[in-house]
Amino acid sequence: MFKIKNIFNKRNVLFGLVTVMFWLKTYMAYWIEFDLGVNGVIQQFLLFINPLAATLILFSASLYFKKSKSSSIALIGILFVTTLLLYSNILYNREFSDFLTTNIMVGSNNVSAGLIASTFAMMRPWDLLYWFDFILLVVISIRKRETIAKHYFKPARKRDIFAVTALGLALFVGNLTLAEIDRPQLLTRTFDRNYIVKYLGLNFFTGYDIVQTVQNNQIRASADETQLNEIIDFVRENYREPNEEYFGVAKDRNVIVIAMESVQQFLIDYELEDENGEKHEVMPFVNSLFNSQDSHSFNNFFHQTGQGKSSDAEVLGESSLYGMSEGSVFQTLGSTNTFHSAPAILEQKAGYSSAAFHGNVGSFWNRTDTYRNFGYDYFFDAEFYDLSGERSLEYGLKDKLFFKDSVEYIEQLPQPFYSKFVTVTHHFPYPLDEQNQGFPEAQTADDTINQFFATANYADQAMEEFFDYLKASGLYENSIFVLYGDHYGISNMRNPHLAELVGKDREDWNEYDDTQMQRVPLIVHAPGIGNGQVHDTYSGQVDMLPTLMHLLGVETDEFLFMGQDLLSGNHNSTVPLRNGRVLTSDYTFIGQSIYDQDGNELTDELSEAERAELHVIRDDAREELTHSDNIVMMDLLRFYSPPSMEDFKPNEYIFSNQLDVLESDALKEDSLLKQRDGLSSEGLYESDAPELMNEMSYSEFIQKIDPDKTLDFEQLE
Repeated sequence: MFKIKNIFNKRNVLFGLVTVMFWLKTYMAYWIEFDLGVNGVIQQFLLFINPLAATLILFSASLYFKKSKSSSIALIGILFVTTLLLYSNILYNREFSDFLTTNIMVGSNNVSAGLIASTFAMMRPWDLLYWFDFILLVVISIRKRETIAKHYFKPARKRDIFAVTALGLALFVGNLTLAEIDRPQLLTRTFDRNYIVKYLGLNFFTGYDIVQTVQNNQIRASADETQLNEIIDFVRENYREPNEEYFGVAKDRNVIVIAMESVQQFLIDYELEDENGEKHEVMPFVNSLFNSQDSHSFNNFFHQTGQGKSSDAEVLGESSLYGMSEGSVFQTLGSTNTFHSAPAILEQKAGYSSAAFHGNVGSFWNRTDTYRNFGYDYFFDAEFYDLSGERSLEYGLKDKLFFKDSVEYIEQLPQPFYSKFVTVTHHFPYPLDEQNQGFPEAQTADDTINQFFATANYADQAMEEFFDYLKASGLYENSIFVLYGDHYGISNMRNPHLAELVGKDREDWNEYDDTQMQRVPLIVHAPGIGNGQVHDTYSGQVDMLPTLMHLLGVETDEFLFMGQDLLSGNHNSTVPLRNGRVLTSDYTFIGQSIYDQDGNELTDELSEAERAELHVIRDDAREELTHSDNIVMMDLLRFYSPPSMEDFKPNEYIFSNQLDVLESDALKEDSLLKQRDGLSSEGLYESDAPELMNEMSYSEFIQKIDPDKTLDFEQLE
């Protein structure tokens, strides 16, 4: 007993004990409470080590107090705050599958009210373990106050204090270095709070989020409505009147938007040659839509995304604004900014309901918060789907299952509705399990490129099954469809390996070719219009929203859109990319270089006057990026309220609780389910997804392959 008591006479042992206990309970919470998607040895190691670095740095602050009493109070206080932060995130994550942000903690987000209301319901008996180290330290401090002051918290040598802090900093630097190796641009291209917690820890995420929030608030605070004047002049000058031939041809139709993950334009009408020389059409269904008489399709349409990738495409397509030069609008500003986006505009101007569908967690790209500010009535994320077992891949629910499982929600939406479906299966690194294989792989030296075509074919099949359902249910004829590629699928680094498959010489591949590969398909399909065509117009994702609005008969001259109606007769065909490159039908501008459309560099062949004239075109296009950045970074739309948007407010309920709202909504409005007198349309959906076969009972399987067969249940037994 004397030896045991003697151990606690050593001040550094208590500090070490508290540090280790907090480290281990945090690591335990990572595994028990948070679904962080840890894969591989490096991620396993980082998850284990990342709580220690921040813990040492934070707890070492208590050592800098000279007085023993002050030092003990500081350690208890730091332990309490860090434990409270951990436990609050545990409770929040149990309810919302996400982490607390600064905006939620300070009460600037409606979700905070939901957190307070659900706190007690989220508590579990084992939660005492998360407070055990704090309770133990308090008890020791109270019972052995004099001993604590004399031995545990007596002043330490400065070099020892610095050594503890330095050790924490060294561990953090090593942690950050390994994290950047495994996930490049982790902090500059933040797309999911889970990733920062997984790689750098919960405490670091909280600090990082506070810094980001303060920076954003400073930028916002410096803004005023006078900064809108130049932007308003620019938008008015660049506005294009709608084409009377097309304006309102889809009035009052449902809108179904499909974000085709990583689909590039070269896949349209592309046939892949297998090792036997036989050719296979990669995306036959999408091709049929692209070339349909009922589609307006665009073959010189470019993605304009930056680091925000898929989320940037959503900002472009639904708000006609660009993503940021660094990071993601969704992740950085989506929780607080004002947006004039498609769901809100259609609700205010045409009485539409709206819903977004995505088979991944709502925290990915901060979609949950951003969709609320976009004006979405409903958001069905991973919480509303079964992602267990073989039903999902790294980025969420497989596309065939995603579309099929969305039917129970689609049929309840009040019509007309605006809906968006974000697919995920055709996503880098393009994995596809054996049961879904079947399409041949490409024959290159790059495995990623080889598998790229197979997942594209899978996505094509999924969309065809979805359209077949829409036709069977009666939704197809009364809808307009927007299908777009969200960003490149094959990166510049891999493009040379792709060169021979697209008719190029690998040795001659250059930055001009990389830029031309940023084309993605845009298909606006309206059944029955009959006057569709494939347009050669040079355009980008920023043009999608005004084009769609005019087809729906909604005027857009009151909004600050950066894009123009693609079907307008005098559309400006200059396309700025987020990286500053600019394309026209005649020239491609890359830095200071100018290329013609045959890929020949003209820079040295042009006179100084000719270069200056062409640079005016380039700089005018880049001005569009500047105006968009000012709107987004300063949240200038809070100062600008078009008449139709004066009454708009994001919904007051939490998406997690939306089913009750949807149920009451569907009973009052013109939903498909109500049109069918309450009979679900789920039985109309046909899919060959092997996962569905695996989930069927034997009798269901027999009836699917032979609907006329009468089962003899005695034989089955």
